Amino acid sequence: MFSRGIVRISVVVALAFCVLPTGASAQDPTDKITQLNREALAAVDKREFEKARELLKRALDLCKSAGLEQHPVAARTHVHMGVIIIQGFKNPELGKKQFAIALSIDPTIGITKSLSTPDLEEAFAEAKASGGVASGGEETAPATPPAAPAGGGSRGGPSATRSEAPSASGFSYHTVSEVRQGSSIIVTVTVEESLKFRKLVLAYREQGTSDFLGREMEPVGDGAYRAEIPASATSGSSVAYYMEAQDDDGNPVASRGTDTRPLVISFAATAKASSGHADATVERKAETRKRHEEEEDDNTGKMFVSLLVGSGYGYTSGNGEVNADTPVSGTFSGAGLGHVAPEVGYWWKSDVMLSLQGRFQLVTGTTGYSQDGKQHDPVPAALAVFAKATWLASTTGSFRPFLSGGLGGGQIRHVVTFGNLNDCGSNGMQTCKDSVVAGPLLAQVGGGFFYKLTDSVALTLGTNAQLAAPKFTLNFDLNGGVGFVF
Repeated sequence: MFSRGIVRISVVVALAFCVLPTGASAQDPTDKITQLNREALAAVDKREFEKARELLKRALDLCKSAGLEQHPVAARTHVHMGVIIIQGFKNPELGKKQFAIALSIDPTIGITKSLSTPDLEEAFAEAKASGGVASGGEETAPATPPAAPAGGGSRGGPSATRSEAPSASGFSYHTVSEVRQGSSIIVTVTVEESLKFRKLVLAYREQGTSDFLGREMEPVGDGAYRAEIPASATSGSSVAYYMEAQDDDGNPVASRGTDTRPLVISFAATAKASSGHADATVERKAETRKRHEEEEDDNTGKMFVSLLVGSGYGYTSGNGEVNADTPVSGTFSGAGLGHVAPEVGYWWKSDVMLSLQGRFQLVTGTTGYSQDGKQHDPVPAALAVFAKATWLASTTGSFRPFLSGGLGGGQIRHVVTFGNLNDCGSNGMQTCKDSVVAGPLLAQVGGGFFYKLTDSVALTLGTNAQLAAPKFTLNFDLNGGVGFVF
C-alpha cells in the first residue's frame, strides 16, 4: 500500500540505450561497459570512491580496446568518472577534464539527473563553456582520496577514514534513487565530519503547491542520512526539494538548496526515443516499461494497524436468549449500538496483507424480565475474531480499492422485538426486546478502499458480509476508521 521500493542507480536503465541492436551477443562490449558503470555507481553509493574509480577505468580501457572511444557509452562513462573525481577525490579541475572529454564525444550529453548537484552542474557548465575540449592528458583520478582534516563533528571525534575534506555547504555528496513520476524518491546525503548540527531535514514541494513539507532524515551509516519524497508529491511533471542541517534551536547551519532556490527533479511522463546518449531522467528503454511499471509503493514486510467503528444489520432466526421458548422464524434486524473492529496485519506482498481483526459488538435496546424474584437480562455484548487476507486492486495513487475474505469464530447478536410479549422491563409491563445469537463458526467477505493521507496514514471505509453457523445469520457490517503502516 505504502509505499517502500528503492533503486539507487537509475542511470543503468539509460545506459542500456547504448547497446547494439537486438540480437547482439551476450559478450557485446557495450553490455560489459554498462555493467561496469552499474557496479561503479553502486560503489559510489557506498562511498567506495577508489573502487568506483577502478571500475570506471576498466570500462574506459574496454572502450579503447573495442574501438568504442567515440561511442555514447564512453561519453557517459567519462561523465561518471568526472562525478567521482569531483565528489570523491575533491579535484574539480581533473573532473572537468572528464566532462570535457564526454562533451567532445557527445555535445548533447548532460550530468545524469540522479547524480546532479549544484557543484557538479557548475563544473559541467564550465567544461561545456570551454568548447568540450579536454586539456591535459588521460588522467582519471589521484591515486588515493585526500585525507580528512583532524577534528570531529557532532557525531563523534576525529576520523582517519573520511575521504573528503569539508565543503562550504557541509554536505559532501548526495544522490536520489530511481526517478519515476508517481513513485516515491529516496534522497541520501553525506555530511561532513566537521559540521555540527542537531538534525537534518528534507523539505519537498509538489508541483502546483506553494508550501514545502518537511521530514527528518534518518542516519544510515558512515555519515550518510536518508529520507523519502513520497509518491503523493511526484504526480506532477516535477518536484522541488532541499536539505537543511539545523542546530538545537532549529536554525539552519548548512543546506543543499533552499526554499527560494530548491533543487528540482523533472519527470518524463512517457518514454522517449533514444537520442543516442544516456540520460536517466528523460530516456527510458522499452525493457524498463515491461517491469510492471514499478510505480507502486512497496509495503512488503511492513506492519499495519487500524481501528474501525461501525454497525451491522442482517437476517437472523432461532430463539431469544432470555425468552428462550420464543422462536424467531426469520427476520431482518439491527445489531444495537454498533461495534469496534481493531485490526493488526502484515504486508506479505506489496498488494497482499494478512491480518487478524476483532469485532467487539455493543448490544443495546433489549429488555429483561423478572421471574421468581430473579432478574433475567440479555447479554449486552458479542465478540468475534477473524483471520483475514486483503488484496489491493491498486498500489498507486491515493485512492486504493481492496477486497478481503476471512474465517473466524465468535458470536454476532441481533435485537428482535416480540410484539406478543408485554411483561418485560423493570415494571413488567414493557414489550419484550431480546437478542438472538449466531455462531460460533463465522466467515466473511468484504470490500472497500483506503484513502492515503501520507506514506504511513490512510482513511479506510469498507463493508463485510458475514455468514454464521450452526446458529445462522447473514449479517452486513459497514465500517470506517483510520489505518497506520510502519
